[in-house]
Amino acid sequence: MFKKLCLITIGLGLITALPVVAQELAIPRFVSFRRSEVNLRTGPGNRYPIKYVYYVQNYPVEVIDEYELWRQIREVDGTVGWVHRRLLSGVRYIITTKNGVLYKKPDNTSATVAYVQKGSLAKLEECPPHSDFCEVLFVFNDKKYQGWLEKSSFYGVYPHEVVQ
Repeated sequence: MFKKLCLITIGLGLITALPVVAQELAIPRFVSFRRSEVNLRTGPGNRYPIKYVYYVQNYPVEVIDEYELWRQIREVDGTVGWVHRRLLSGVRYIITTKNGVLYKKPDNTSATVAYVQKGSLAKLEECPPHSDFCEVLFVFNDKKYQGWLEKSSFYGVYPHEVVQ
């Protein structure tokens, strides 16, 4: 009976340890703001002063460090600060860094879906291997525009990153 109890306890210990391993994520990585109001702090905690307040939901940022429940992030213009992890989402978004063209296919000779202005947010759908394009979804005035955008025209994905 004692051996069975020990095996059950060890087995339960292994099961509860698995989610901890699964929660470890790579640094650096891209994430987005979960809420439409996010405080960027000078350090990892509420006692640190607020450096900026962002009022843009789904804004893409790069996690460059972690400390307990806090994530140090870098945004498109290079600004660095700390936000609480509950304010971040793993759902990927991009922001355009220059005016660009949204294509129907991942090829700049493909048909044009839309012209995109610098500073536009889009949901990242896919970045296939060995491609200079990613599939994105823009929403303007409740109208959706889905297509392919060159990686060099936006922030929110690494140059050789594959997103599926």
